[in-house]
Order: sequence, then C-alpha cells, then structure tokens
Amino acid sequence: MTSVAIIDDHAMVRRGVEFMLQTCPDEFCFAGESAGGEGAGSFVRSVQPDVLLLDIRMPGTNGIAALREIILARPAQRVIMLTTSEADNDVYEAVRIGAKGYLMKDRDSGELLAAIRAVAAGKMYMPESVRSLYEQRSGMLDMTVREMEVLDLMARGFTNSDIARILEISRDTVKGYVKGVYEKLDVSDRVTATTEAYRRGFLRRD
Repeated sequence: MTSVAIIDDHAMVRRGVEFMLQTCPDEFCFAGESAGGEGAGSFVRSVQPDVLLLDIRMPGTNGIAALREIILARPAQRVIMLTTSEADNDVYEAVRIGAKGYLMKDRDSGELLAAIRAVAAGKMYMPESVRSLYEQRSGMLDMTVREMEVLDLMARGFTNSDIARILEISRDTVKGYVKGVYEKLDVSDRVTATTEAYRRGFLRRD
C-alpha cells in the first residue's frame, strides 16, 4: 500500500486528496497533512510517506523553500509539486532540488492518482506541457526528464532490462537514454556517471 501525505494551505484541497485516496482503500492510505511549509522537514520525518504532495504556492514558507528543507531532512522522499502555474523557473528549480513530479491542480483525480502511482514506482511524472517547459529551461547542458529517470535508476543499481521494465520502454530505448546521459556528463561508464551526477547535483544521496 502506498502512503500519501500533503502539505497545502487550502483545507478543501487537503480534504479532496484525502477523499480521493479513500476511493482506492486497497492501494492508498492517507498518511497525514500540514497546512503550511514551516517545519516541512520535521513533518516528513514524522510521517514518512511514500509520496508527498506539496503545494508550490503557500504564504510564508513557499513550496520551493519547503522542498529544500524536505530533501535535506529526508533525501529519498518522493515529492509531487502541486501548482496552478506552469512557470518554467518553478518547474526547473523544483526538479533540480529533487521533486519527482509536477502536476497542475486543475487536473482530474485520475491523473493525480496516476502521478502518485508513477512516482511511488520510481518514475518521474509531468504533464507534457510542463515537461516541455522544463526541458526548454534546462537546455542541452542538463538532463531531460527521461534521462534523469534513467540516471536515477542506474545509480540505484538497476540494469537496462530493469529500467526498461520500470519505465515501460524498450531496452534499445534505454540504451539511447544511457548514451545521452554519458554524452552530457562526458563519461563512459555507469560508476563515473553516478559520481559525476552527484557532483553536479543531478542526484542526491539518501
């Protein structure tokens, strides 16, 4: 079962997420909630959800600042940012810090559940419009979203066959992404790629 928590300053959003999770009681459980970003690190250490939904626009400590605190407190925490804005700077910064998903609040419950499932399974999740904005902002010197997924799984010791199964793509496609990762990091093997990715901040240690 996947445990899900939320940090959002709107009570109606928190209640809506809780109700949505209750429609799939055999798959999800509601782990907890917070109405603001203050103390976000302590919150995730206490609740330890599999997936955290984090509002990016909150008074006081906003979602970006809260995300930094969360990743410092619990580096392996999987976070989906919730927002009403597709601002590319927010997308880039959130993913750079460590967010694994980015979803507009106007999407339906089915898409939110799909995002939670994907992130819980070790994938990244972005609507195509948000993905495009991120990749435009990141440019050729940085990883694309898919390359970051492959890099993360490589660093965790998964083989190309494992990655193909997890991401539901072919082994040849995985090989193409691995080649792209090597080229962008200017390396020729997995160990060096992982070391260089940590050095550049593409990956964070658990």
